[in-house]
Amino acid sequence: MAARRHGVGRFPWGRMRTVVGVLLLALAATAVGYPLWWSDRSSTQGSVLLQRGSDRCDARSGAPATATVAHPGVLDIPSIGLTAPVVNGVGTSVLDVAVGHDPATVWPGRAGESVLLAHDVSYFSGLSRLKPGASVIWKLGCTATEFRVSGTQVTTPGAALPVPASGSGLALVTCWPTNALFWTSERFVVDTTLVGVRTLSSPPALGEPVLVHPTVPAPPALAAQGLALGRSGIVVGTLALTGSPSAVFAEGPEPLAVEEAAMEEYAAAAKTAAAGNAAWWSALALPGVALPAPWPTGYPTDVTLAVAGAVVEHVVLSSPAASVTLVLRGHVLLVTRVVPGP
Repeated sequence: MAARRHGVGRFPWGRMRTVVGVLLLALAATAVGYPLWWSDRSSTQGSVLLQRGSDRCDARSGAPATATVAHPGVLDIPSIGLTAPVVNGVGTSVLDVAVGHDPATVWPGRAGESVLLAHDVSYFSGLSRLKPGASVIWKLGCTATEFRVSGTQVTTPGAALPVPASGSGLALVTCWPTNALFWTSERFVVDTTLVGVRTLSSPPALGEPVLVHPTVPAPPALAAQGLALGRSGIVVGTLALTGSPSAVFAEGPEPLAVEEAAMEEYAAAAKTAAAGNAAWWSALALPGVALPAPWPTGYPTDVTLAVAGAVVEHVVLSSPAASVTLVLRGHVLLVTRVVPGP
């Protein structure tokens, strides 16, 4: 894809923060379907909306009318280990911390086509593994509504999402490919159809949130040169997880938060090497790691997180020009190795 080779298709500067399409759907009659649109996303922020359900359900307990920050709905897809909070809306403040329900569409289980959206390298990074027949469960209050995957498709903004023959469907939408940190022009859609509704014995409970927010120890003079994504000039590639990450970590917003900080540390290291500034390097690297020779940063840079459970063991940023390994000491990212490219 040209966007990967040349770092374009995102914004005029190389990397305007893991821009991927956040898809918006225009309101339309259910018999016609909904056209897909897109808008941009910005940096990860806020807290994960994971709450524990403690009250039991009974015949008098009804489901809330909508999912809100105080009472998020829950999307459960057992086959890919996804359990995610769902909040009404598709703005940045929602999609940075949850799956969003497009308010232009019906709620799951009602007549028509409901649409849920999330970032590709966040909650919906595993959607491409779904197969026809897989169960998708929407939980809100004391009600669980089950859908079955009928198929998947890669499409473009503007494609229609028709209502299934059953009269009630749920579409899960993200960007394609699902490991891309750059803006993409294609959308991955999982189509499902309603199976049935059941009453829960208690409201859904989600696991404790995984909150890892690394910091970059750049001296003020170095930070003033512009390390933030979109200003550093670093061109992004893809994001991958290795090791044994927990489902809560892998299918959540934390990989994206760690990736963002790692790209800033990478930019800081590259600018420090270009300046030959030993004082800056001593703040960025572990003791004993030599100040490297400068390397070009115009190549797409892939990010790989090595994770055990919810612990990030190290991060490798690699391009044809260099491979840079980072480790976390407390919540601080430090350079532990720089290997120049061939």
